[in-house]
This record gives sequence, C-alpha cells and structure tokens, in this order.
Amino acid sequence: MTGKKKNKTILIIAAALVLVGAGVYAYVNLEKLEVLVKKTTGSDSRDLLALAQEAERAGDYNKALEYYQGFLDVHSDAPANTDPGVGTAYAGAGNIYFKQFKYPKAIEYLKKALDHSTQYVGKQSQQVADHWFSLASIYDKQGEVKTALDHYKNSRDILTKLDGDTAKVDKVIDELEDYMVNANLQTRSS
Repeated sequence: MTGKKKNKTILIIAAALVLVGAGVYAYVNLEKLEVLVKKTTGSDSRDLLALAQEAERAGDYNKALEYYQGFLDVHSDAPANTDPGVGTAYAGAGNIYFKQFKYPKAIEYLKKALDHSTQYVGKQSQQVADHWFSLASIYDKQGEVKTALDHYKNSRDILTKLDGDTAKVDKVIDELEDYMVNANLQTRSS
C-alpha cells in the first residue's frame, strides 16, 4: 500500500471511530438521563417534560406518552400542579392521541390542558389559544363542525387580543363557515 493510500485509510478509520464514539456517547448520556429522570421529583421533573418533547419530535409516541405521564404524576398534587408545564404535558399527550386517531383520549387531555392553562397561565394567553385550536381540530376531524367552529373562534379571539397572527385560524373558520352554508343550502334543496 502506498503512503497516500495508507494515510487515507487511517483517516477514514479514525473518522469512523469518531462517529461511532459520538453515537455511543450520545446513547450512554441518554440512558444516564433516563435513569436520572426516573429518580426525579419536583423542579427536576422538567427533564421529563424535555424528554417527552424530544421523544415526540423523534416520533417515539409511546415513550413520549410515558414521559408526559411521568411529569404529570410528579405534578399531581398542589402546589406542584400550578407549574405551567402541566398544561404543556397534557397538550403534548393530547396531540399524540390525536395523531394516533384516539380522539376521545385526545379531547380528554386537551380539555385538561385548556383548564389548567386557563387557570394558571391566563385566559388570554398564547397557550390557551393553541389549546382551543387543537381541540377545534379534533372536533373538525370528527365532523362536529359547529363545535369546531366555536373553538376556532375562541382561539382567534384570544390571538386577536394578543395581536397575534390569525391568518391560519381565519382561513379554517372561513372554510368551515362556507361548508356550513353549502350544507344548509343542500339540505333545503333536497
């Protein structure tokens, strides 16, 4: 083997070892973090919430639900349940159930998210507007257009008061109102 080929081969092997080492390091750190989280209580439970959100982004919904539930378990007693992360955890779990087409479970969790956020974050918050929108989406998906429309309007009203962007919700409201008008016209003509 020539000197250039030998150097190139050594560089390739070294690069491969670095990549493998980085992967093992990341895996070991994740395992350590999971062990730490199992021992977590109180304010350290934020790690559970972070792990849940990371697992959700990675598409590991079962693991995400496990972490969300762990976070909620830690915060099940007052005053721990005043943590704004509780609403986030309920909403995260609700959105996963929605993605899994488990609509009743999704509604249950999103209603809890809405109740919690309304009480502890504020009725006129971005978080509450997001929860109204998520609930509306579920009702819309189930064909409960009137309920969906009411919830979308609640979301828009909050966003308007917050000077937020209402373009997305306005579009959905317009589409549902058009649908209701057309459905009503078809019913009358039958």
